[in-house]
Amino acid sequence: MLAILVAVLAISQPARAQVTAYAAGQGGTNSIDVGVEVRASVRSRCGFATGGAPNGSIDQADFDQTGFSKDFAIQLNCTAASRIAVASANGGMATAAPGATGYGTKAPYQVALRMIADNGTTASATCDAAGLSSGGDCSFAGAASNTAGLRLGAASTKVNGSYLRVSAPSYAGAAPLVAGRYADTLTITVSVSP
Repeated sequence: MLAILVAVLAISQPARAQVTAYAAGQGGTNSIDVGVEVRASVRSRCGFATGGAPNGSIDQADFDQTGFSKDFAIQLNCTAASRIAVASANGGMATAAPGATGYGTKAPYQVALRMIADNGTTASATCDAAGLSSGGDCSFAGAASNTAGLRLGAASTKVNGSYLRVSAPSYAGAAPLVAGRYADTLTITVSVSP
């Protein structure tokens, strides 16, 4: 929204008579200074820069034995402070394979956010994927809003090293994991923050 206001300032001053300027003869000029105040505003905007939304996947064979780690670059296009949030569909790496007594069907992993503003300030946090599922207790869980999500206190419009990292060490749960494909989907949202 752009609003332009042109106003003539009326400041309490002694009354003045109207002044008319006449061109002076022989190359001289008369001039009168008139003050015109112009004001405008631009609302904050925030989103992912073109091509800057974290995108991709990780496909790690035998992750239960080797673990995994991958960074997904994030580039924001936020002209003011912002918040970023993450939601996990499964709350961990889950399989659709049928479970069996004594075997697990969900493996934990961690999600880290590191956001860097144009002025060099940072915001970062790490949570277990379980804390990012519905009702999770992670500080950046759910959908971003002006009050929810990891807060970055300044504008971020440049490629600056911000990222989302997913990682897990080799699986150390009490019950071994059942054989099968494991997956999770993360949804990342961003919002302006006051």
